[in-house]
Amino acid sequence: MLIHYAQSIANARTEDDRAMWQDSLRAALLEMLEREELLSLSVALAMVTSQQTYQILWDALRDAAERPDSGRHAVVFAVPVVLVVGSKNKVTLPERIADVDGLNGLFRQHGLFAPGAEVFLSGKLLHPDSIVDISSAQIYRYTRQLADAARGLPLDLPAAAITAKDEGVFLRYLLGVAIQEEGAAAPVKLGGSVGAWGVPLMKFLGDQLKTDGVTLFPIPRPPMPLMQAIAAANHARLEVALQVFASSQIRLLRDQGQEPVAVVSAHDNGELHFTVSAAGNEKDWGGFVWPLAAQDVVAQIETSFRLLMAECQVSDVRLVPDVQPESRDGIPLFFTADDWPQRQTLQ
Repeated sequence: MLIHYAQSIANARTEDDRAMWQDSLRAALLEMLEREELLSLSVALAMVTSQQTYQILWDALRDAAERPDSGRHAVVFAVPVVLVVGSKNKVTLPERIADVDGLNGLFRQHGLFAPGAEVFLSGKLLHPDSIVDISSAQIYRYTRQLADAARGLPLDLPAAAITAKDEGVFLRYLLGVAIQEEGAAAPVKLGGSVGAWGVPLMKFLGDQLKTDGVTLFPIPRPPMPLMQAIAAANHARLEVALQVFASSQIRLLRDQGQEPVAVVSAHDNGELHFTVSAAGNEKDWGGFVWPLAAQDVVAQIETSFRLLMAECQVSDVRLVPDVQPESRDGIPLFFTADDWPQRQTLQ
């Protein structure tokens, strides 16, 4: 039923037809969220036959869970933070922001929290697994039942410290609750791009998480509704991780006087494989794996990678056509400059 409604929205010939199917889909989703029919929702998302249909169904589910029809309600949101960590020794960073008042004050100072609005952002650094475990049915219930922001969600979510050695890219979430008064302006500015607040927040987080012997670059993303944050933040982490990988590998090859070659391939297990190598050098190549999520658009990832290579002054970018096997002879399949000498465009 849900898939039928979503496909009908996609195929609607008039705005009136589209609105009718959207109302039917929302009503069905609200009923299922009220009954906590999570298995049916998961099956529907797994069975859709196109990315367009998936996106329609996912957006409708988010809207049903996060937006009550009327009245005072809670807004559950998250601030994703990508952390690039470098250390010669094994280190553990703090698991939370100690100065929670300073954190919330900074968001108010820069207009992310509306003046006088009831908003509270926790200082706990939450692991992605903890966030993913919060179901759409829970968000539906919290949105409609939470009476104040300061208590946060009624969940025992453990803070998750980062333990690292050498170089790594990690994702953590700061979880918040805001109260939307009926007829009032939005209490928290959600989505959009990083504005003037980005650098002060980056510096604040860096000071709060400062650890001896660690080079740390915290990259905060804008506050987002919780379900959107789950999808968008992992994409952001992979983007940063790919940048870190590529810059390190390009530097390694150029220090040897060799010209880097980038190769990208798509594989039948739902992964993109990236390599940076040099012709004739079988040893000093590096590979990166991007596991595709349901909402990832391969063409956009390709474009972002090409822009990254242009910034790094790598002009030789090769794309392997057709979907390739995941592995060969039990070994994950990566193509280097010597394996794929042709320059192609990924279709």
